[in-house]
Amino acid sequence: MLLYWLRSGHKIKTIDMGDGWWGPGERPLKGKEDASIRPFKIETSDKEIEDLHQRLDRFRFTPHVEGAAFHYGFNSTYLRKVVAYWRNQFDWRKQVEVLNKYPHFHTTIEGIDIHFIHVKPSYVPHGRAVRPLLLVHGWPGSFYEFYKIIPLLTEPAKHGLNEGDVVFEVICPSIPGYGFSEAPHQKEFDSIATARIFHKLMNRLGFREYYIQGGDWGSRITTNMAQMLPQSVKGLHLNLVFIARQSLGRLICIMLGAYVPWLVGFTREDVRRFYPYMQKNVYDLLRESGYMHIQATKPDTAGCGLNDSPVGLAAYILEKFSTWTDKSFLRQDDGGLESKYSLDELLTNVMIYWVTSSIVPSMRYYKENFSKDPDLSAHNRVGVYVPTGIAAFPQEIAHVPRVWAKDVYKNIITYSYMPRGGHFAAFEEPKLLAQDIMQFVQKVEQL
Repeated sequence: MLLYWLRSGHKIKTIDMGDGWWGPGERPLKGKEDASIRPFKIETSDKEIEDLHQRLDRFRFTPHVEGAAFHYGFNSTYLRKVVAYWRNQFDWRKQVEVLNKYPHFHTTIEGIDIHFIHVKPSYVPHGRAVRPLLLVHGWPGSFYEFYKIIPLLTEPAKHGLNEGDVVFEVICPSIPGYGFSEAPHQKEFDSIATARIFHKLMNRLGFREYYIQGGDWGSRITTNMAQMLPQSVKGLHLNLVFIARQSLGRLICIMLGAYVPWLVGFTREDVRRFYPYMQKNVYDLLRESGYMHIQATKPDTAGCGLNDSPVGLAAYILEKFSTWTDKSFLRQDDGGLESKYSLDELLTNVMIYWVTSSIVPSMRYYKENFSKDPDLSAHNRVGVYVPTGIAAFPQEIAHVPRVWAKDVYKNIITYSYMPRGGHFAAFEEPKLLAQDIMQFVQKVEQL
């Protein structure tokens, strides 16, 4: 009995993989699911573009409050400029060609079509290992967020990145209900279901071991993947960490951290990013999370308006690309958007939601996850033991010190204080993120 107790104490807990059916109606009793991988191409039409232009022409302008900048949300005067560019200069056909520059595919898993891009290196130098890497986006992003980082990962030497001997082949899926992945037809499709589907996807592509990376929802999905099948995950890299559970010990840490950080395991950089605590961890989060309450409770109500109005959709999505990129952008009339991104890039991401009518199912993802787990901490009781790398960007919505991250991530190999950048790391700072992923994988490969 003593030996059994000792052995069971060292057994790593995992999340049950389970199974699911997300197609319409009941799961078919007979017949195997079509496991084929089918090439897919994004297309558009004159009718689609004409409909968009007609809706943009009918945009009803609301004057903004003088001096409001982005404090009330998307500044309507700047929105007028964005809409004019979208209507008269933005070329969706050209952007479709950009989107199609990487190979797209569809495959059916658990009753729904999963969209993904799969990019292999065009040239592998002698002696270099090719490692599969799954990149997972979040909301209100898409697979397109990774278009600038993919060439850095698949052809690092060409872009001045020579981190060790690793080259990646990149698999980048769309979360079901986002973009070109079919929306679940059943309730309760959460991050666990997504993690299972993405494991099945990687397995279907012939991979037994792979690296995974994510931010936003991608962070939770990839964390669940590591908790579900740790034997399949060679390494987990994150640019956002969810550690929501509060405790008396955590409260004491917060109180002492500003004065004696070394006593609670904080670094000077943690202190700089974490305090003043109420401003950065309460007021700022409350200001930025109104959308979350709507989407976690009744997403379809607000969603139907966004799905009907391209201007409403753009304002709703692009506002997040302002303050989540840099909190100080709140004070700028244009939200600082064009200092980090081009309007073509921003509107391409919006168009992926528009042409697929995926804003409502993407919003539902909040309800499915938060209704089961209101503070997103239920899975934190299952430790992550796979090698983990964390890139902490200074403008991220919330900062999580390494000492707190260790509560869940038990095997942190690298923890990097990134010099600049915010929530949309791959979109905003692709080179910084690519370097951090490569350094992390290099260390894991040497273990």
